[in-house]
Amino acid sequence: MRPDKGQSRQHKALFDPTINYGHILTAVSFIVAGAGAFYGMRAELESVDQRVAKIESTLHQLASVLVVTARQDERLVAIERRVDRLEDGQTRR
Repeated sequence: MRPDKGQSRQHKALFDPTINYGHILTAVSFIVAGAGAFYGMRAELESVDQRVAKIESTLHQLASVLVVTARQDERLVAIERRVDRLEDGQTRR
């Protein structure tokens, strides 16, 4: 048996152009969620910027401490050389 032409047309999808409260609620939910995500990410980025600034400040302090330590090491080496020369000079006499 062949299906009627009327039966094959019943399986077509139909577009319903009406707007109901569910559609409006879904659209408003998407807008609120998008705005919330935007402001949440903005606050998180500000927090990350502050943490990065603190880390940079700490790195600058560590660099200055490293320079001071290197200078002190050079001075200690120079003092050790002087002491060694003085000791060699006294043992030769």
